Amino acid sequence: MATNDEILVDNGKRTMTLDELGHTQPGMARIMPEVGVRIWKTYYAAEARNWPLARFELKEAVNLMEVGAFVRPKYEENMAKFMEEDLEPVRKAIEANDFESFEPAFHQMVEKANGYHELYDKPFLRWKLPSTPPPDLDMTPRR
Repeated sequence: MATNDEILVDNGKRTMTLDELGHTQPGMARIMPEVGVRIWKTYYAAEARNWPLARFELKEAVNLMEVGAFVRPKYEENMAKFMEEDLEPVRKAIEANDFESFEPAFHQMVEKANGYHELYDKPFLRWKLPSTPPPDLDMTPRR
């Protein structure tokens, strides 16, 4: 049976072993900024009552968090807890098209996320909602 250093993968630019390929997987420092952008878009889509966009952006944020939990297993248990307990009220408010429930749930979710940064000895990481909608998307709902 072949070992990881005997199996080669070609990415079109170079050949590498499975172990080398494994080291190219993104860590939280690469994934979480992408999550932040998706969460930013989720908020402003919901504020504009563009529920399909809010749903999409939140789903993409969850997908990224799942990747982070997979490639960095030390975060797996708390990431699952965060998604089940803190993110779920936001998802439910989006599904109900209910901004009045969404807004406090969203801000509570952000506070809980920042609490996890503290838990992992990164209290200097304090995400905050940008004061303006992202400039790259039209938040206007499509009818």
